[in-house]
Amino acid sequence: MKPYTFLFDMDGTLLDSSAAVVDAVAAGLRRAYTHHGLPAADPDYELINSCMGLPSEDYFEQAYPPASVPVSLRADFALTYGRFTAEEEVAAVDRGETRLYDGVAEALGELRTRGHRLLLFSNAGRIYFDAIVRGHHLDGFFERTLSLGRARDEGVARDKSGMVLALADDPARTIVVGDRRGDIEAGRAAGALTVGCLYGFGSPEELEAADWKVDGPGGWLTLQLP
Repeated sequence: MKPYTFLFDMDGTLLDSSAAVVDAVAAGLRRAYTHHGLPAADPDYELINSCMGLPSEDYFEQAYPPASVPVSLRADFALTYGRFTAEEEVAAVDRGETRLYDGVAEALGELRTRGHRLLLFSNAGRIYFDAIVRGHHLDGFFERTLSLGRARDEGVARDKSGMVLALADDPARTIVVGDRRGDIEAGRAAGALTVGCLYGFGSPEELEAADWKVDGPGGWLTLQLP
């Protein structure tokens, strides 16, 4: 069988970063309030969680209670919030507070042994994305890694579907693996097959349109590929 290109999302697909990231976002938010001289509002953890998986720029425009920041400050606030959060996220990664899901390394290694091409993409900002790749030695598995922040800076793509087209030589023989609706929609828009990871951040309803659904990384190895 001719090998496929497997294009993996990162957070919620390869690693459990929820506790570290949510705490880092909350810490970044507190620092942003202080920086802008605003009364500190308690972080809305439900809101922060609900924004997981959004492109980084959109995330920091939405992952705080809007009434806590004057409209005139919101653009600058989002930038400051994002910068402080990136610093907190890198510190969390360096402290070992993120972890690959059980079986990820073994499954990725087996896919490589079978001759498949492995690529990594993410909506994450560049600083956090690079910290995760470095901290978990992901460049040892993936031929190429690309964050949306880097893709936009380099003019490669503006969204995840554009990243699929930029990374995959043949979308028809590409399999996008992710845990959120945006991953599935990006793959389908580019003409790729899709795998929904039910163990990640997304709900089963978000992943309903995926060609396959898996309960764990081992499921990547049992796909009945056409």
